[in-house]
Amino acid sequence: MDGARAPAPAFAPADSASLPPPVARPAELSDSELERELKRFAVEVAHALTNYEADDTAADIAARLPERSSPEAAMPAALALHHEGSWSRGRIVYPQFGGLLPERASVMIVVEQKIGTPAGIRTEMRALDIRIGRDAEGWRFEQLASDGGEPVPRPDVLSPEARAVLDNPRIELPDSARWDIHAGRVAPELLALMARAAEQEPIGVIVFDNGHPWNIFGTDRMSDHSRGVAVDVHRIGDRLVIDDRAEGSLTHDFVKWLYDQPDVANIGSPWALDGFGGRSFTDLLHQDHLHIAVPREHALRTD
Repeated sequence: MDGARAPAPAFAPADSASLPPPVARPAELSDSELERELKRFAVEVAHALTNYEADDTAADIAARLPERSSPEAAMPAALALHHEGSWSRGRIVYPQFGGLLPERASVMIVVEQKIGTPAGIRTEMRALDIRIGRDAEGWRFEQLASDGGEPVPRPDVLSPEARAVLDNPRIELPDSARWDIHAGRVAPELLALMARAAEQEPIGVIVFDNGHPWNIFGTDRMSDHSRGVAVDVHRIGDRLVIDDRAEGSLTHDFVKWLYDQPDVANIGSPWALDGFGGRSFTDLLHQDHLHIAVPREHALRTD
């Protein structure tokens, strides 16, 4: 899990909006989702971690995690997202697979967390890497592997590529992804590609680096996300990738456009446009998002 939390940003001015709204249940998952029970379980974990009252302790939050959650995992996870003396309301933006094996999974969940005290309210949108295990009795929460990282202020000086993504209304970015760009953890070549892609269709980003498994899940091989050369996208236009997997769909056309770009090293999606072993690949993991990577020669970190 990421290290100790940095000092919180300043609160917005206090007003009647500082009163906590009712806790809303997470929206139902699309009928198109694969491994729906696994995703629903991970969503319940994220919901429990980010919805609490001002007088709740971390121990109170840990106790509300789904049954069969590991006690060793519950308390550190609760502490990571607990703001003492503050209430919190979490809204699930989207749960995407970060890794999927028969008995283990990573579910990367973007959560919008509103945090409020009598002093005011602030909002953070984080990508949480929630690890789930399965045994004979079913799924169980094992670890919050990442809480999305520490806030990084926007630098006064940014590259043109960074500004073109950060300030683009056609690119939806969680704060975790913005902090990665602020910190210089994303290759300029990937950012330039994203700006061009957004000219084709608006896109919704899940994760660059923070919030994604460091290694390709279930292996000891470093992920291209950790190298700074990959991004995961869960929405093209107003369509979730998981709901738009027919040939000839908006998402299918978008993947074909990406495939034609010379600066794309590989694309994971619901389709393998050039067959097994090509630049365009598919598997069960890549049904709910597009994995887009530029060549590793642009990597910011290496093995």
